[in-house]
Amino acid sequence: MDKTEEFLKNQFAAYYQRKHEGLTMPPDYEKREFAFFWFTRRGALRHTSFTKKEELIQFIANEGPAHIFYSAAKYRKPDAPQMPLKEWEGANLIFDIDADHLILPCQKLHDRWLCTECSTRGKGQRPEACPNCGAHAFQELKWMCKECLDAAKSEAIKIIEEFLLPDFGIVHKDIMIVFSGHRGYHVHCFTEEVQPLGSAERREIVDYVSGVGLDFLHHGLVDQSYGIPKGPDTRTPGWEQKIARGIKAIFKSPSKISEITQLKASQKEILTRDAASILRQLEESPPRYVMPKGIGKVAWRAIAQFAVEQMGAKVDEPVTTDIHRLIRLPGSLHGKTGFLVKQLDMNSLEKFDPFSDAQVFEGSTEVFVKESPGFSLGNTEYPPMRECECELPLSVAILLLGKGVAIINE
Repeated sequence: MDKTEEFLKNQFAAYYQRKHEGLTMPPDYEKREFAFFWFTRRGALRHTSFTKKEELIQFIANEGPAHIFYSAAKYRKPDAPQMPLKEWEGANLIFDIDADHLILPCQKLHDRWLCTECSTRGKGQRPEACPNCGAHAFQELKWMCKECLDAAKSEAIKIIEEFLLPDFGIVHKDIMIVFSGHRGYHVHCFTEEVQPLGSAERREIVDYVSGVGLDFLHHGLVDQSYGIPKGPDTRTPGWEQKIARGIKAIFKSPSKISEITQLKASQKEILTRDAASILRQLEESPPRYVMPKGIGKVAWRAIAQFAVEQMGAKVDEPVTTDIHRLIRLPGSLHGKTGFLVKQLDMNSLEKFDPFSDAQVFEGSTEVFVKESPGFSLGNTEYPPMRECECELPLSVAILLLGKGVAIINE
């Protein structure tokens, strides 16, 4: 058995022996499939179920799994070995917000890629093909920092405050927020009305929260009336209000105008120059969508589309549309980081800092670090490390071991 994998298994098992009270069982957990992935062996254990929380605790305290999942779906026979035999009864509505799906400047600093053919290395998002040998096979190291996790948090808040509460009428008590233990957040909706929705209906929900396929004619941006075009109004609920707010936000921060790729350079210059006066007229009631010379309906549509991109939520579509999806169990540990998969609410989410609030291991241990970027953990900054034997806090060591950038020497 690999010494690193054995070490991680033992640390996770010991944690579950000590801290199992933090595990949060989902509603109707006896109707849900549980799945486990391991440190010390390949594959996963699927199609298991538990009728008592104590049974699960005893199992994970003995086995020390790397990852613990449960099904968003409820089944009549959750432990049946094949999906058609489980007899699906419904599923929670889940949104996965992951920093991987956000294009952020910090990724160029802490993410790494390695061509497995010629060992060429690079930072940031991996290329389509290796610039040295043209191969398409890569190893990737996805890291996380405060910037990318704050961005993921903002998207989670947006999902709830901009869509679930006002547009779908889902109440706070039916929403659960969970830090994934790695690079993002999960938002669970337990409302009874969403349980029977199929994949197609859930895809429509994803399209709505993402702003896919909006027709601006149905959201206030119509032809001119007395020489002044009518535009979205913040007094109208739904996407029209969001577009109106998004457009005003653009002119409150005129530097954003340069990011609207569909505008010509001359149009960007005009809009930036006149941003203050345009904003004043947009804040009238009703708003006045003035057209400076050189700015027409096509330009306004480009501005509105950019507002949609800013206001829409960025979620991982397959997670929401999959009615059999497995999702991490709150109170478990993430095998790639050792971070706690932590349940939150809207009050605790704002102040939550995963680099301190999701740390559960105490003590220290010695590891050999192959290569890692600089990072912060537990209010301590750690510089980039390479080819060194280090005595590190246990939470730091487990992060590096889980990420595969460090080992326990034989």
